[in-house]
Amino acid sequence: MFQTEIHVTLQAFSSDFLTWLMRQVTASGYYFFVITMVIAVMFGFSLRKGFLLFQIIAWTAVASEMAKRLFGLPRPFFVDSRVDCLEPGWDAATPFRAMGGKGFLDLPARPAIDAFRLQGLNFGMPSGHASGAVALWGGLAVISRKRALAWFAPFMVALIALTRLYLGVHFLADILGGILLGTLVLLAAWKLIGTGGERFFAAARVGSASSLPGVVYFFFLFVLPLLLALLAGISANLAGFYVGLNAAFTLAERTGLPDDRGSIWTRLARVLLGGLLFWVLSLLLRHGVSLLPAVTASRWGMFLVSGLGSFLTLWGGLWLFRHLGLYRQPAPPVA
Repeated sequence: MFQTEIHVTLQAFSSDFLTWLMRQVTASGYYFFVITMVIAVMFGFSLRKGFLLFQIIAWTAVASEMAKRLFGLPRPFFVDSRVDCLEPGWDAATPFRAMGGKGFLDLPARPAIDAFRLQGLNFGMPSGHASGAVALWGGLAVISRKRALAWFAPFMVALIALTRLYLGVHFLADILGGILLGTLVLLAAWKLIGTGGERFFAAARVGSASSLPGVVYFFFLFVLPLLLALLAGISANLAGFYVGLNAAFTLAERTGLPDDRGSIWTRLARVLLGGLLFWVLSLLLRHGVSLLPAVTASRWGMFLVSGLGSFLTLWGGLWLFRHLGLYRQPAPPVA
């Protein structure tokens, strides 16, 4: 599963157009597209369902990042110079050739593993694109309960997996590991939250000391991310973004979420304005941070900046859309 022959074979069919196409498909696994999809679901369809989708995606990302650090395994282009790195942004220089696994269950050669760990590059096992595809498309199928999405999700997972192999950035083992991880998180979310999320949202409306569900809710959404960031299990940026959005949603849930219903044009306006708000806030915060070197050098400074951006996007968006008449009165509580 850590052999490079599959990459060499796939890249034998490479062309400028095919490489461009693969890059466009694989871009659906990156931050911009994923956040856009979450914003579209939250503001365009259902705040609660969008928040459930965000939880599935976020915890999959956390688990993937922690697993990468645990395994610390290299990427195909580094262990075999015959494999081209066709995705921009990587330092693909390597002194190794044909140092992938010799047998189907063998790891790459130890010298290649040790050398890659010194490069400071993102590790390969498991594939964050594969696990993220399961979380995004599988999560959409779970929260929407749409048969069409249930059929479409495996197709998208397989397509994104193919792009990662073709581009030379993941082994087959990385892909399978990512799919397994994403599936486990998706199943856990389905069991813990339920397809409708009634227990989850009921816990959001009670005090942290009022009941066991409330304790679990506040632990997983606020305490655990902070602990993981403190222990360097996940990045401060990821933890901050997660905690910020969780805080905004919990506050909104406890004060009364607005009614999601509206015409197609009303929903589209919320999505477009929500996306615009997020990217404008991101630009302003990044620009402001660049003027404060002490903040950029501090892990917790970046935590606060990331958290502030996600908090203001949701909380500010809800406030703005209410005043613009894009949301109705608060929805009745979920039973």
